[in-house]
Amino acid sequence: MTTPARTSHARTPAPGAAVPTRAEDRTTPFEIFFDLVFVFALTRDVALVEATPGADSLGRAVVLLLMLWWSWCAFIWLGNQVRLDRGFVRVGMLVAMAALFVVGLVVPEAWDARPGAVAPAVVLAVAFTVVRACYVVLLAVVAWPHRRLRTQVLLDLVPQSLSIGLLFAGALLGGRWQTALWASAFVVDFVGGRSASRYRGWRVGSARHFAERHDLVLIIALGETVLATGARVGSWTAQPAALAVALLGFLLTASLWWAFFGHLSGDAARALAGTDRSRRSALARDGYTFGHLPIVGGVVLVALGVALLLDDVARAPDAPAHGFAVVALAGGAVSFLAGLEAFRWVLLRTWRPASVVAAAAVAAAAAASPWLPAWASAAAIVAIVAVAAALVGRGSARSHHRVLEGRRQLPS
Repeated sequence: MTTPARTSHARTPAPGAAVPTRAEDRTTPFEIFFDLVFVFALTRDVALVEATPGADSLGRAVVLLLMLWWSWCAFIWLGNQVRLDRGFVRVGMLVAMAALFVVGLVVPEAWDARPGAVAPAVVLAVAFTVVRACYVVLLAVVAWPHRRLRTQVLLDLVPQSLSIGLLFAGALLGGRWQTALWASAFVVDFVGGRSASRYRGWRVGSARHFAERHDLVLIIALGETVLATGARVGSWTAQPAALAVALLGFLLTASLWWAFFGHLSGDAARALAGTDRSRRSALARDGYTFGHLPIVGGVVLVALGVALLLDDVARAPDAPAHGFAVVALAGGAVSFLAGLEAFRWVLLRTWRPASVVAAAAVAAAAAASPWLPAWASAAAIVAIVAVAAALVGRGSARSHHRVLEGRRQLPS
């Protein structure tokens, strides 16, 4: 996105006016507040699956996660062009946050039928529409003086309008039609947005701010995983197996943190900042907007898996875990590790074999879970991820050299 030119003699913005994001700007407390509301909605997505664990509820949760992620990413791009905590933009952001909060409240009941009352799915569709409308209106006002960005906004409106229509159609039909149409709404948004981005109207005004926003939302998601584990503490705390699984959940969360923030986070941010501005938006799109999705999604699945395993261990410490609990935990770990290496490849054009080997080992451990106590399955998966995190979290001279030289073949 084209950022308005700034010079040393630029006038102070009028009260209530939008303030452009500068290259040196950092994430603001207001933006962290927005991220907290977003992660709250993600945790409610977990509650949707916990109520009725199974393939249907997991599929619905994945659809909602994709929709939530796409909505959050839109505001990340907006916040990289204009300060979200200043002027009229702040008012619009508060409206969007309120709507996102409603989304989180309604998510666990999104597929419930309510004869004679407004269906939760309709409430959810309205809330998502308000979130999208806030983004479109704010961006349109900011972009209108800039021809290329204005054209980009108009191109993006086409898939966004179609997706909203599919969202309401699914809400009215309910059931499997709801799942199918809402999934289609995301596909339209994703494919349409990806195609429209080829116009290259977007620009990353502050690489530091863009990377930092994604890093912080991952930190919040990891923190929510710890909270989700602690929230299940009850009378079973006297059971050694249950306490062991809770501690394993904490170790797994810490391992995921180290795998990303040990060195990769800083190297990736420097790679983005060192890329030519004309190509930076493509790198930001593919590495962060797309590449962070399996990473954050993996954390959400891990939170679900740990919670379900805790329930299994509390009921029968020495019995095998339910298959769905193991699938959630292992699937989350595999998604995180795969996303980690995809992110590393896009940003640094290198990868770590340890992540790939660990993902395969986690899948093997999950396959063996029917013959192991629930706590043993958890211990095996956590041990594999912890070893992999220790290996991939270390820096390497090769990746550091790539960052310094900036010799990457970036996607168009």
